[in-house]
Amino acid sequence: MTNAMTKMISTVDEKIFQSKGCPCCGGSNFIGWMQVPERSHAGAGCYQLLRCPSCSHTWLDNRPMPEEMSHYYGANYHRAVSHAGESSNKRWKRQLQVISKFRADGCILDIGCSSGAFLGYLQGGTWKLHGIEPSLITAERARAMTGADIFAGDVEDAIFAPNSFDVITCSDVMEHLYEPREVFRKVSSWLKPGGIFYVFVPNIKSWEARIFRSYWYGLDLPRHLHHFSAESLAGIARSVGLRQVRMVTPPGRYIEQSTWILLDDLASRADVRWTPSDLMAEPGIVWRVLRKAQRLSVGALYSAVASCCGAAPSLQAVFQKNAGSDSEQDRSLGVQDLAKPLKASA
Repeated sequence: MTNAMTKMISTVDEKIFQSKGCPCCGGSNFIGWMQVPERSHAGAGCYQLLRCPSCSHTWLDNRPMPEEMSHYYGANYHRAVSHAGESSNKRWKRQLQVISKFRADGCILDIGCSSGAFLGYLQGGTWKLHGIEPSLITAERARAMTGADIFAGDVEDAIFAPNSFDVITCSDVMEHLYEPREVFRKVSSWLKPGGIFYVFVPNIKSWEARIFRSYWYGLDLPRHLHHFSAESLAGIARSVGLRQVRMVTPPGRYIEQSTWILLDDLASRADVRWTPSDLMAEPGIVWRVLRKAQRLSVGALYSAVASCCGAAPSLQAVFQKNAGSDSEQDRSLGVQDLAKPLKASA
């Protein structure tokens, strides 16, 4: 009887869902991939992730309604995101280096610009700065800090004239949006011919995502509604007429954050009273030295190997709007700028 019940539950867990298509490729034969308890808000229950076998795109099935999402994006969240963006320019320097391979100046739009850290990094140059930020308070901060033209509201509600921008960026934002295909469609319309779309998202096919599974830091449910693979990200861009010119998994890791999530869950099961904030408290000098040594040795080696194998925790992609014939575009970009296929693990 027990075996029969186990088999029945397994069949239910792996059933094929037919109610709607994959948000990226439109495939209908997707499966119930994993159930994940919400770890950031106590008592919120369990979430169901669906996955498309064709493109590996993974998305949240029982996602909160848009009007409920403010519960998960409080003032503390926006402060943390703003602080992370403003605390170091290293990330923005690397991002600009990639963009500069394709465009050195022009009109740029940053989707989900937060307090304007990236736009502020571009200040004083030849860029005309524009941004989109859903938080009204944060949008005002971005205007004050950068002088950029900031649309305060959701990207789905933003209106720009066709062929307005040379560059559009979207860093750690696409996974938060309800309708990624519609956003890609808007981006394709807003870009000038030959313009580029820079995207940075977590990589659901990374080694870390496979190892940590429901404890992986990159899931961040329910704020992250979509979890992209290289195939699904490229496919959704292709469906709106954008061609891939770069797709890599840059070095990086969420191992420490994922480990804290795992340890916190184990502590909770053992009825040990601690909280994630306790675990993330500033460590002593000895621990900081050991952690730094680990990051510079084993951690750096792991990040490099994962990146080379296409299995690092983030995807960095650049897509271009067609400017003419393929041969004309190839000559204008140069062979060295055309992206090689991503070496993604199976």
